[in-house]
Amino acid sequence: MRIFVLLFLLAFAAGCNQTQKKTESSEKRVVVNDTIPSERTNVDPKPVATYSKSVPDALNQFKFTVKLYETPLRFRYRVAVTYKMLEVKDSVDIPNFGYQPKVDVRRYENDLSAMIGFYDAKGTFMDLKKVEVVGNQLKMRQVKRYGVGTVRKK
Repeated sequence: MRIFVLLFLLAFAAGCNQTQKKTESSEKRVVVNDTIPSERTNVDPKPVATYSKSVPDALNQFKFTVKLYETPLRFRYRVAVTYKMLEVKDSVDIPNFGYQPKVDVRRYENDLSAMIGFYDAKGTFMDLKKVEVVGNQLKMRQVKRYGVGTVRKK
């Protein structure tokens, strides 16, 4: 039995002693998309996109509201959601396609659900985050993720 354990430890030590060879490429690749600056010079304090509906309530005049605001980072927007007396803040990142992003908030499945997204180069609305009220609870979910890069030789 000791021989088997000794042989196992010897084989294990010999296997761990081998080093992997690194293969170096003569060209390095960097993923960037720098056709538009990533920071804004002027941040608009007003919302750039808004969705608002009244919440059905016999006693109060509550609202379900989703607003998108610009931030100093061009591809990041601040999300402000209001449902009844609950206020939630979040952020949403838009991929850098090389042009000024255009974001929007649309009605989704019912009056108390909205989809946050952006428009691509062809004008197609691309879904990002879903904001909805389910069972009197506010829920925010990332629906899809997008990414773009340009490969340049260095």
